[in-house]
Amino acid sequence: MPQRIAFFHLLNNYTGSPQILSSVISTAQDNGDQVKLYTSSTEGFLSGFKSNNNFYKRSEHRILTLFSFFFSQFLLAIKLLFENRKDEIYYVNTILPFGAILMGRLLGKRVITHVHEYEISPKLLSNFLFWVVRTFSTEVIVVSKFLKTNPNLEGANIRVIYNCVTSEFEMKSKGFVKPSQAFEVLMLASLRPYKGLSEFIELARRVPKVIFTLVLSDEKREVDQFLTKESLPSNIQIYPVTKDVHAFYSKASLILNLAHPDKWVETFGMTVLEGMYYELPAIVPTVGGITELVDPGVNGFQINYKELDLIAEEINMMVNQPEYWERLSKGTIQKRSDFSREVFSTKIAKLLHQ
Repeated sequence: MPQRIAFFHLLNNYTGSPQILSSVISTAQDNGDQVKLYTSSTEGFLSGFKSNNNFYKRSEHRILTLFSFFFSQFLLAIKLLFENRKDEIYYVNTILPFGAILMGRLLGKRVITHVHEYEISPKLLSNFLFWVVRTFSTEVIVVSKFLKTNPNLEGANIRVIYNCVTSEFEMKSKGFVKPSQAFEVLMLASLRPYKGLSEFIELARRVPKVIFTLVLSDEKREVDQFLTKESLPSNIQIYPVTKDVHAFYSKASLILNLAHPDKWVETFGMTVLEGMYYELPAIVPTVGGITELVDPGVNGFQINYKELDLIAEEINMMVNQPEYWERLSKGTIQKRSDFSREVFSTKIAKLLHQ
């Protein structure tokens, strides 16, 4: 029987969490459900769906962004009170749209919260939002077994559903032919120091015969400001946010994730999964949900970002021993079946219609 489902996401952009929500909404639509979306008016993975503006706007000034956040949740709660529809499910993506969680419980809705975060900053806000999630959500979905162990979610009704790539991404990646060219190392990240940007640049210096490509999720203006402060080796290329990352994956030979687990723990690792569809081995941190995507020696390695010598050694081995890289590349085909879109859609459909 078709369901009425209202979906909530704070900031629509080209990052992992709105991408996953787009797959959830597509699954609901494929099952004949009536969907309604509340998100920001910005461009992102959710732009293809008709949406209601949730009044949220980011600012260069953190205090203004924080004010916009709380004010948007207040306005959203008032809006939902007047738009209340009978037998409607609330599906809240990330811990941020707390107004929808609180209003959903007040209105007697079934509230499903899809958690992607281990913790956010500031700590006080993080504690408040996780308290709302575990206290007022009917069910909590997490993106990895690691995230299920988060003490902030203790006592919640939790189930693990691994992320998947979008159907569009899967279609575009089919039948690709890797061009014969130089070995290229790819990292997709944001302009945050704990994402390992300085380590990526240092690796480029240590392995000068290899091309290093960094694709950022930030606008050109912000990237240009970053570049004015950095001295880059000649074998590195840096790009601002782009809608189409397929050209980068198809040219690459290896995916890197150099996040600092002591400051930021990766709860999944969408870029690693996307890289699997282009048969790319990966080197990832030793902590977090991202470790569930990489079996050491099968489709990549788990190495701490501080061990740059070891990472450089692995890169050189892949460059100098093509059969070594080939074995790791074939391992990605086997591993990605654990995170297939079919498995994801089946679990989401079962969740929504249970």
